[in-house]
Amino acid sequence: MKKMLLMMNPYAGMRKANRYLADILTLFNRDGYEITTYMTAGPGDGARAVEQLGPGKDLIVCVGGDGTFNETITGLLRGGLRCPVGYIPAGSTNDFAN
Repeated sequence: MKKMLLMMNPYAGMRKANRYLADILTLFNRDGYEITTYMTAGPGDGARAVEQLGPGKDLIVCVGGDGTFNETITGLLRGGLRCPVGYIPAGSTNDFAN
């Protein structure tokens, strides 16, 4: 089974992504992923989580805004991780997604 880290900022944007968490998890489960889910708790938390939980994952997906995406990339670089990254934009501006 493929392994995935789903990192989510539950406070991003208008918190709309929270309503879709079950749908997001179901989609990846149906595609054969065993998912570790991590909800960020504050600044810098996402980068630390990716660094610690990312090794051994086949895919890392972040749900949140620009800051969440930035922390995901920072964690990948700090941890020396090389795997695909998915981004589900759920912030206020989503400049990276645009």
